[in-house]
Amino acid sequence: MEDLLGVFVPSPRDTFRIRETTVRQALRADPLPWLDYSFNPYVGCYHGCLFCYVPRLLQIDRSAWGASVVVKRNAATVLAKEIRKVPKGLVAISTATDPYQFVEGKYRITRHALEVLLRAQWPVSVLSRAPLMIRDLDLFTQFPEIEVGMSVPTLDDRARALLEPWAPPIDARLRCLRALADAGLTTFVGFAPAYPPTGGWSPDRIAEVFAEAGVKKMFTRSLDARWGVAEAMAKRLDGSDLAADLARIGDLETIAPFVSRLAEECRTRGIDFRNAFEFRMADSNQSFGSPAKALGSR
Repeated sequence: MEDLLGVFVPSPRDTFRIRETTVRQALRADPLPWLDYSFNPYVGCYHGCLFCYVPRLLQIDRSAWGASVVVKRNAATVLAKEIRKVPKGLVAISTATDPYQFVEGKYRITRHALEVLLRAQWPVSVLSRAPLMIRDLDLFTQFPEIEVGMSVPTLDDRARALLEPWAPPIDARLRCLRALADAGLTTFVGFAPAYPPTGGWSPDRIAEVFAEAGVKKMFTRSLDARWGVAEAMAKRLDGSDLAADLARIGDLETIAPFVSRLAEECRTRGIDFRNAFEFRMADSNQSFGSPAKALGSR
């Protein structure tokens, strides 16, 4: 795989499978109040983060998450037809997959979709975990309205390696954000689901790092622990010296005050922090209970 921003992207796991398909619909109305549409170029995600909410949405076995991806070969062509028929609005790329996971290096579905939206002058918001997105910097800078962001729910790379083992390192994401900001783009961070503070990362230190990376906006949400998330995380954390701390990812008594302090520190540095106090998701973390019960912290 290619070396981007000094970070080598590992080759796919031996058991990883890629399948191609065609679709009849590419653009979907998005239920989030600040978005109009979503566009997902792939189904599935190589990163296979243990806490991802998508397996629940797709009703698939969580143990199979991260083992395959479906490539929507004609998605950009379908998108070009659809945007002629619906009102112009903000398109989020992506909400249920990573648009710059390694297969994008070959298929360029995300890039082709961006070209379609650029020609039509539609506003776009792009969110990824992967530095591969820097490849499309030339397109990003041509949009009259675009925000480009990265998912960075922790700055502790040891914690990342436990819960997002196939996703790029945190340092690579920060360098990507800095490069995007240096190009004059409005950048944002998805601090979601918010990890508890580990590795000595206090709210003021976290906010300072994001400010230095040129981040202008952040949003957060709490963990959605349904559909086997707690069990998957408990298995992964077993035996780790970070287990007790990371078990608190589902404990709102820990997370909510931490996120509130982080929001204050970010706003002090000129970062617009969204949803810091609207943090509870109904029924989303009931399976955790106390952190000790949830993930077997000792």
